[in-house]
Amino acid sequence: MNYNFILESIISTIRIALVVIPLLFIFDYINHRYGNKIEQKLKKGRKLMPLLGAVFGLIPGCNVAVITAVFYAQGTATLGTFVATLIATSDEALYVFIPLGFNFLPLLLAKFILAIIAGYGIDSITKRAKIGNPIHNMGHIDFCCAEHPHNKTIKKMFQHALIHGGRIILIVFAVLLFLNFIQDNITFESLIPFFNSFHFVQPITVALIGLIPGCATSVGIATLYAKGVITFGAAVAGLSAASGEALLVLLGQGVSKKLVIKIALLLFIISSIYGILLQVTNITFH
Repeated sequence: MNYNFILESIISTIRIALVVIPLLFIFDYINHRYGNKIEQKLKKGRKLMPLLGAVFGLIPGCNVAVITAVFYAQGTATLGTFVATLIATSDEALYVFIPLGFNFLPLLLAKFILAIIAGYGIDSITKRAKIGNPIHNMGHIDFCCAEHPHNKTIKKMFQHALIHGGRIILIVFAVLLFLNFIQDNITFESLIPFFNSFHFVQPITVALIGLIPGCATSVGIATLYAKGVITFGAAVAGLSAASGEALLVLLGQGVSKKLVIKIALLLFIISSIYGILLQVTNITFH
């Protein structure tokens, strides 16, 4: 058996790690320093909310999606804004694309367009959706990843980057190990026709996978797309449906499970239909 796939995976993972850790630290610093300003913009710009949600959603990580989930639960953000943010965000996907030198701009553009259309479309139908009684007196909302709360110090930010980056790197390594094993030992190219035979259902399948909470979902989808395993439409559908821990945050804010399921279903339907349209029309935004 050829074991070169192990070395290939290790080298690729090290290259990714050298970029991911600094990026996480930089974005963490920006989030902490300008977090309050971003919060105020989301609160004040009601008519621009879906657009702002889509724009800020492009920031890598689950930060904006999480904070928007809290605003929605409070009754501050509209349903359209929340959905637009979830669609626009790619969670940890960029931390996979950037180190590999992969052109992710067409994918972000496709998601951004969908986010704006879906956001304003939903708001035009629902006007302004509230969830029960808004939650008051929550205090300052730390504009950061809810999974690894930390202090606003350089040392803590660096520790957070190491912890969070380590998890991302392990996920990437596992996926790369599997894909490189297939490529080196089972002839990866021979499997491409197999995936192509499921061209139509790829966006639906990947969008369904995207609903799984956690950064592992976006990292896995991004890696599969970068390796050419899934199509552009499937990648857009999957990363549009992937919302990190945002839906779990809604549950933590006291939002009913029934409503969270409805939002997840709405996100899945919108992402799947859009992905299928991209696939059928062969639009790639390149």
